[in-house]
Order: sequence, then C-alpha cells, then structure tokens
Amino acid sequence: MSKKFIVTICRQFGSGGSEIGYRLAQELGIKYYDKDLVIQAAKESGMCEHVMAQEDEKPTGSFLYSMVLAPHAAASHFLNWTEDSLNDRIYKAQASFIRKAAEEESCVFIGRCADYLLWDNPNVYRVFIQSDLEDRKARIAAEAGISLEKAADIIKKKDKTRANYYNFHTNNKWTDLTNYDLCINVSKIGGIEEAVHLIREMIELRFFKNETNE
Repeated sequence: MSKKFIVTICRQFGSGGSEIGYRLAQELGIKYYDKDLVIQAAKESGMCEHVMAQEDEKPTGSFLYSMVLAPHAAASHFLNWTEDSLNDRIYKAQASFIRKAAEEESCVFIGRCADYLLWDNPNVYRVFIQSDLEDRKARIAAEAGISLEKAADIIKKKDKTRANYYNFHTNNKWTDLTNYDLCINVSKIGGIEEAVHLIREMIELRFFKNETNE
C-alpha cells in the first residue's frame, strides 16, 4: 500500500482491541503503537518512563509522581506542581509523539486520544472496538487467571478510567459513536480474526479504492 494512512483504535477493556490493532499492523506491514508509545514519548520528552507508564491513560496524576517527574523534588514544590500539571505534561508528551509519528509513516495507534489528536488529518481511520460483557469477562479471567466476578470488577474500573481519560482531555464522550468511522462488536462478527479482516477491507475501500479499480 503506497498511500500513507493512520488507524486509531479506541477499545473497551477486554474486547481484544489491542490484539486486533497489533494483528492489523502486522498484516499491513506498518508500525504499531500501544504501550511502546509510552516508552517512546517518555524518551523524547525526558520524563521518567516508569512514572509515565503508571499514569498512562488516567484522567489525573498524583502529586507524588509530580514530585518524581520534577528535575528536583524540592523545586517542584515551589514551582507549584499539581496533579493536573503532571497529567498535562504526560498528555502533551504523548500527543506530541502521536502527531510526529503520524506525519512520518503509516501506523496503528491504540487509545490515548489519538483519534481526537489527529482529527484534522484526512488520512486517519477511526475505529471503536467493543464486545459483549460475557466474552470480555471470559477473556480477562482466562488471561489473568482470576474469577469471572473479579474480571467483571476490573472491566468496570478500566472502562471508567478510559472513559474519564478520554472525556477529560477531549471534551468529547468516549462512547459517542459519531466520533468513529467504524464501530465493531467483536462478539457479533465471530472474533478477532474477523475484526481484523473487516477493518482491513474498510481501509482498502476508504484509501485505496481508486488503486484497485485501475
């Protein structure tokens, strides 16, 4: 595929969205950014990688981490480092990396408000991945070796955190489907492989229709 394009994936916890994004990137031969985005953003911004990872996709940061991020802990107090300032620095660092990466080459971004940050980019295809709760519970329980009840509790908390993070930084609603070009319920189409296939077909239709007709 000669044309540059970007795929952003927002996903419910346990829906398989990250795996879908990874497989899609592998099939298309393009970059994939999820947790590794945190590492790259940390390196380029000079922030502590561990701290950024701890606060990743959270709507607010902690004062303790603000102190750790500051060049000198004592100075941070006098510079009035707050919870919001930590979160703002992390968000801006990730946003800067996302915009830069999107300019350089085709890639897949998982979460982190990438769909919003690249809203003016005409070469972005925005996807929202969801799945039936029972399937999500089974997936998380199997992966983590926990009970279905515990998995349900984690799912509820993780979804709330992701929604708050998205709403906090974008002033949009995470579950507002008008924000996305394609919304997929993985449970309804047969699973991960089918979701990857569907997204790939939609990308080809969106960006490469004229090429295939030539």
